[in-house]
Amino acid sequence: MAVRNVKTKDIPILYKMWHQSIACGELLYKPMSIELFTSKFFDQHQTTPLISYVFEIQGVPKGFISGVIDPSKAKAYLTMIFVEPSSRHQGYGTLLLNHLEHEVHKEYPSIPTIDILFFNPMTLEWIIPHTDNHDHPNAPGVDYDSDAYVFFKKNGYIEFAKQNSYYRNIERYTYSNSTEGYIQSLNKNNIEICLYDQEKHHGFQGLFDDLKNSYWQTEITQAIQDNKPVLVASHEGKIIGFTGPLCVQSSLRGYFAGIGVHSAYRGLSVGKVLFAALCKQLSVLGAHYMSLFTGENNQARKIYERENFIIVRSWANMRKEIKHV
Repeated sequence: MAVRNVKTKDIPILYKMWHQSIACGELLYKPMSIELFTSKFFDQHQTTPLISYVFEIQGVPKGFISGVIDPSKAKAYLTMIFVEPSSRHQGYGTLLLNHLEHEVHKEYPSIPTIDILFFNPMTLEWIIPHTDNHDHPNAPGVDYDSDAYVFFKKNGYIEFAKQNSYYRNIERYTYSNSTEGYIQSLNKNNIEICLYDQEKHHGFQGLFDDLKNSYWQTEITQAIQDNKPVLVASHEGKIIGFTGPLCVQSSLRGYFAGIGVHSAYRGLSVGKVLFAALCKQLSVLGAHYMSLFTGENNQARKIYERENFIIVRSWANMRKEIKHV
């Protein structure tokens, strides 16, 4: 019985265990090829090194743990810990976890914590329950309904935020009467919701400076450079809000990067109309559904719930200090 580094011969065994748990409904995660499985958990990456270990009994792998190091941010993320069903509740998961914590602290002493949250660059797709295999590209924490939530709490991980995953079918999406009213009100104030046109619109940088969200700025700037359509709210040509880019993924999911409105224009229902316009445009482009997640206390959730998006899963963001492990 030991925790050790991963060997190439271990991977097919671990891959089979992983997929058996998915097939029986124990795990929400979307099935993946063995090549992708290897890349997610065991291949080394130059910019974000992987830290993965195997737990074995009499030479046979019974579980594994995998995380990611982001040296540029001095962050360590836990991606997955898995023990095959017949070997659970015997302390083996804790053994794996303690080993990873010890190794991170030894190899990266400047990293103070291990985090389980959506900033982890090694994302895992999961299947939204009670849908036709509709998927979401990232699990933003620890599933409250899983045994893992209790496991991490017992092992000293502290919950510091709650994320909710929202979902709605948008195949036949139409504006509500209230949305139509908001659109008319905005038009009276010379505020228009439309596709970005560099010949007509200006002020993206001012909007991003006001929003102070580098992820949104990077995402939207790249989309514009790639000639992807972006929805904007404009006041006499000045950009005061955005959402998009408009993209339908191969799963027929309508992509959602975010929505932002300049602080000087909040309270006018700009965000409500932007999000409704996003749903409508994605539906026209062929999207069957949308999914997204947001914090429990994020006021944006009211916009999503107004459009009949429902919470399909809730997740805990968790963290443990490892400076004394």
